[in-house]
Amino acid sequence: MTSDGGVKLRRAIEKQKIVHIEKLIVAVSASGPFLQKITNFVDIVIYNNYRDATFFVPNDNTISEIDIISARTTRTFIAGSNVNLESFSIEQCLIDRLPPTLSKMTRLKSFSIRRCMLTVLRLDMFVENQNLNYLDLSYNQIRQLIPITGRPARMLSIAKLYLAGNVLERLDMAVFVAMPLLSELYITDNRIVTLDVSAPIALPNLSDLYLGYNKLVSLDLRNLTLPKLETFSFGPNALTQMPILPRLMPKFNYLSLFANNLTQLDMSYFRPYSNLQKIYITSNQITTVRASSPVRLPLVYLVLSNNKITTFNITGWDMPNITILSLDGNRLSAVPSVFDRYPKVVLVMDRNPLPCNALSPFKDRLNNDQLQKEQRPLSMACTTTSSFAVDETLKACCDK
Repeated sequence: MTSDGGVKLRRAIEKQKIVHIEKLIVAVSASGPFLQKITNFVDIVIYNNYRDATFFVPNDNTISEIDIISARTTRTFIAGSNVNLESFSIEQCLIDRLPPTLSKMTRLKSFSIRRCMLTVLRLDMFVENQNLNYLDLSYNQIRQLIPITGRPARMLSIAKLYLAGNVLERLDMAVFVAMPLLSELYITDNRIVTLDVSAPIALPNLSDLYLGYNKLVSLDLRNLTLPKLETFSFGPNALTQMPILPRLMPKFNYLSLFANNLTQLDMSYFRPYSNLQKIYITSNQITTVRASSPVRLPLVYLVLSNNKITTFNITGWDMPNITILSLDGNRLSAVPSVFDRYPKVVLVMDRNPLPCNALSPFKDRLNNDQLQKEQRPLSMACTTTSSFAVDETLKACCDK
């Protein structure tokens, strides 16, 4: 921007919808005065590398979106009064606190500080940002969430909140009570050992809750009211028993509990959830699957791969919609009797110690891939002790 650089830039912007600048040299800062100079010509500004210690959005700037992909030396973000900026994001920076001028960006809809140094999230900071619906503070150093204080509490407009990759160890879901529009909550890849719901609260619009990659040993969410919850994802964690969930979740359709420490699975647990269609409980320590009392389930997918299942008993449970039943990577020595009741189900039995005499009666189902058990071309060796031909080209691998 020295010499006639400003003139050249203006002419380029007047001719092109998108202008890429490899290197920009300015007298003072690549934010602040620079943004004020170009505000009449551009609507979106993206910095691949920002090298100043402070990023400044001046008063009354009309740019609607600012994205900073890397700002490794930036410690401070300052925003003047602004009714135009709708989206701001910065990554890889040294910012360790939310900007005190955040409330001046009244039109802000999306705000992201990722891979920086934030340590505390004070929800009070967003009270004045009533248009903000997307907040991503992932991969910082956040240790504490501080709820909105004062009465009556102001509600926030945040619908999507991402706090992945921080260092939270304890979480009280009551901190989110001031977010009635919250629909997606990602708090994965933290260090959460204890998750509480200290007071009964409703999150009336929450549809997706992701708590995987933490250290949870138990989980009790009975104090939550979640009328629109569709997706629960809790893996990996360290659960030894099934989580205690709210009973009234009419839209609940997806549950993932992969990579926990569950040892038993009672299908009667799922009775309250009349719309649950997909269950993924893989890579646990489950040995027995059964139903302690009769239950009808709307399941389409039941995936229990990579457990230690030796007993799989479908007595007492009805799954009229089941399409995929995956028992891959378990310790079953017999094919579960599912085909008589569910003639269209696909049963995956790879990596189970099935003897050939238990598998051979199902040759037709192996042939049409309805039963899957390590089919190989006739010329390819099996890793098991024996095999038999399924058709003129394929064989099924099994044990003597």
